[in-house]
Amino acid sequence: MLGKIITGCFIALAFGGSLAAEDLFTGDIYLAGTNKGVLIFRQKNSVTRNGDITILKHTYTHPDGRVATVEEVTLVRGVFEKYNVDFVKSTCGCTLERDGERIKFAFTRGDVSKKGEDKYVPTLVMGPTLSLFVRGRWDRIARGETVYFHFPSMTHQRIVRFQLAKHDDSPYARDGVMVVKMGITNTFLRLLVDPVDMVYDARTKRVIEIHGKSLLEREVNGRIENPIVDIYYRYGT
Repeated sequence: MLGKIITGCFIALAFGGSLAAEDLFTGDIYLAGTNKGVLIFRQKNSVTRNGDITILKHTYTHPDGRVATVEEVTLVRGVFEKYNVDFVKSTCGCTLERDGERIKFAFTRGDVSKKGEDKYVPTLVMGPTLSLFVRGRWDRIARGETVYFHFPSMTHQRIVRFQLAKHDDSPYARDGVMVVKMGITNTFLRLLVDPVDMVYDARTKRVIEIHGKSLLEREVNGRIENPIVDIYYRYGT
């Protein structure tokens, strides 16, 4: 998700030319404000290679192991080819495919189906590669520059511009980390989508925490909601 942290099927993935794979991790996803007291999901990633094809996969499960959401990115010779995400509970599914210099969208939720397309941009970003995007621009962000990229809005079938900037005033800032704030640039949409704080280990440049609104779906009193979460990552497990 992500891939995974923006409401309304905004997809958090990162591309920009040829990409390597992200480090393998396990993430514990807690309901925000509970001081790690309410675990609502777990997250794992995987990388599969077959010749020129690489598949980056993020799997989100409930604490009891039931699959909640799966997102998958397909790269061909290191270049974006296809993205797919499925939300098990709501039967929501989103697919994004590159066709030359165009991006084709397909979105379904229950009986509702939408299709559309937009121009492909090399700064297209999504969850399984977001940290790679940050690493590639690490020095610029650390110097205080604002870096721009694009997310696909699946419900609107268009590309939306986002920004990343160092957030020294974040409540999560401390020695040994760099906090990067991710937010949307459009003034109107900014009212609907709150910024997200991503905490990176300053030495390894790995994301170790994410705090903010999630695109994950959780049922509360019979209704589906996108919870505000605190995510904590560990590597090599």
